[in-house]
Amino acid sequence: MVEEANIVRQKIARLMGDEKLEKRLLVPNLRVASLYWLPKIHKNPIAMRPISSNICTPTEKMTAWLVSEIKKFLINHGKTVKNALELVEQIRDLQVRRNEILVSFDVAALFPSVPVTDALRSLRHHLERQRVPINQIEAYLSVAEVCMKQNVFQFRGKFYKQVFGLSMGSKLSPLLAELFMNDFEVESQKDKLFPRVWKRYVDDVFALVKERYLPQTLNLLNSKHASINFTVEKEKDKKLPFLDLLITKKEDGTLKFGIYRKPTSTDRYITVDSNHFGAQKQSAFHAMAHRLFNIPSEKDEFEAEKDRIYKAAEENGFNRILVQKILRKHERKNTDKMQPHFNRKKKSPPESACRSTQF
Repeated sequence: MVEEANIVRQKIARLMGDEKLEKRLLVPNLRVASLYWLPKIHKNPIAMRPISSNICTPTEKMTAWLVSEIKKFLINHGKTVKNALELVEQIRDLQVRRNEILVSFDVAALFPSVPVTDALRSLRHHLERQRVPINQIEAYLSVAEVCMKQNVFQFRGKFYKQVFGLSMGSKLSPLLAELFMNDFEVESQKDKLFPRVWKRYVDDVFALVKERYLPQTLNLLNSKHASINFTVEKEKDKKLPFLDLLITKKEDGTLKFGIYRKPTSTDRYITVDSNHFGAQKQSAFHAMAHRLFNIPSEKDEFEAEKDRIYKAAEENGFNRILVQKILRKHERKNTDKMQPHFNRKKKSPPESACRSTQF
C-alpha cells in the first residue's frame, strides 16, 4: 500500500507541475485503517453502520487533497439540496396537484452499493464536461483509483479488504457517490415516469409522484442499476417526515412545514457542567434557534418548538436567560430572511419616499 501511494504521489506531482506536492502528501506514522460501528437506534431492530477510520493511512492526505481539488468543479444540476433549509426554500411555493402524493425515496446502503469503476467513470465524465486539462484529469483519477482500491482495514486483530462499493469513512466516498447519483438522475429523468419534483439529500429523496404510478416509478428507479435499490415511504394523513422536517400537504395543495424529531430523540445534549468550551455547549441551542427562525412554521408550532428548546435547556442544566439571549440573537439575524409569516417585520419605506418630491 505504501509503495502504491508513493508511485501515485510522484505521478501527480509530475502531472500537476508541483514538485513540493509529493512531500506535502506524505503521511508519517502510517497504520492500517480500523473498523468501528455506529448504532442506528431509530431502526427496529437496531442496526449498525460500519465505518472505516482512514486516519494515518497511506492515502489520507491524497484523499483530502483530491476532495478539495474536485470541489472546484462541482456543479449542482438542481436535483440536490445541501440541507433542510435549502429544501424549504426550493419547494415552499410548490402546488401539489390533485393526483399527486408526497413520498420519500431512500437508497439502501448507498456508499457500499456504488461500484468503484462506475464512480470513477462518473468522475472522469464530470471533469471532461468541465473542460479540465488532460494532465489534471489523469492526476485526479490516479489518486481516486488508489484511494478507493486500498480498502484494507483491521477489526479485532484480523485484516479484511472491502471488495465492492465505496468505503464508509473515506472523505472521497461522499463526493464520488454524489457524482454517480447525478449521472443516475440525469439518465432517469428522461423517462416519463420520473417524478415531477425530485429533491435529493445524499441518499434521501423528497418527491411528488402520481399515486397510481408509484409502483411503476419505484420499479423504474430500481431497474436503472443492478446494485442500486430504492425503498419508498408514502405520506400518512397528508404528512411526510423528511430530514428534520415534517411536511404537510394542505387542502389547497400548498405545503406546510414543521420541525420533526425521531421518536428516539431524548433532548440530551452537552450538559452545563461539562468541561467543554462554552461555545461547544451552546452550539446545539444555536442550531435549534437557527432552524426555528428559518423554517416557515405556523404560529402554534413555532411557539411549541420554542417551549421545547427552553425545556431541553433546563434538562441539561442551562439558565433560561441564556436561551433567551440565543433566541433574540437569531431573531435579529433573520429579521429580513425567511421567517414564520406571523413573525416577519414589515419594512418601513425610506424617509425620502414618504415626502412629496419638490421641483
